[in-house]
Amino acid sequence: MGVSRLIVPVLSVFALSASFALTVNAQPASESGKGAWKFVKTTKDGIEISRRAGRTSGYYEYKFVAESPVGPEQLEQFVWSSFQTAEKPVKKRTFLVNKSDEVVFHDLISVPVVSNREYTMRIVRKKDQESRRFEFRTAPELGPPQTPDYVTMAIVFGCWEIRPGEDGGSKVTYTVYSEPGGSVTPLIVRGPQLKEATSDFRRTLKDAKKAVK
Repeated sequence: MGVSRLIVPVLSVFALSASFALTVNAQPASESGKGAWKFVKTTKDGIEISRRAGRTSGYYEYKFVAESPVGPEQLEQFVWSSFQTAEKPVKKRTFLVNKSDEVVFHDLISVPVVSNREYTMRIVRKKDQESRRFEFRTAPELGPPQTPDYVTMAIVFGCWEIRPGEDGGSKVTYTVYSEPGGSVTPLIVRGPQLKEATSDFRRTLKDAKKAVK
């Protein structure tokens, strides 16, 4: 499992539109949202989904909440280790910082039909007595100059928060907001973006459960 599906689910939406996570820097991810969370639905397998307006009209920040039977420490290690690998559509990943509590990397993304994308991502690992967090945000100021023939993703930010749950498990909250940049409009990506993010969140929890057996 790679970080590409954990924090930038909008990437796979590019292919669909042609026929899409933890605070970074000093600004908490929640401060970039506008207004209160609005309940969307609860899936059959118990994922509670909410959304709120993003910084740009037509885009939404999404929140996913679910219970996992995997304990907080094990789930934390699983998610953090996944940031070391990249999956398609990532073509090339270059690590700029790789520490036990922070990673910064630059990704080149191969996208069918529309222009290829790139971004520099910073992920910070934080924990206290109550929670474990992975806060992420695109950080172009930490990366290389723009690559010719690539479009820089406008912004991606979000957070994985893991708290103690029932019977030794975890309560997991995942928030994500992204704008793909270029000529891709909110109307094109909004539906597929939510569907893909939900699928990625669900698959990550399932993979973690399998990994710790």
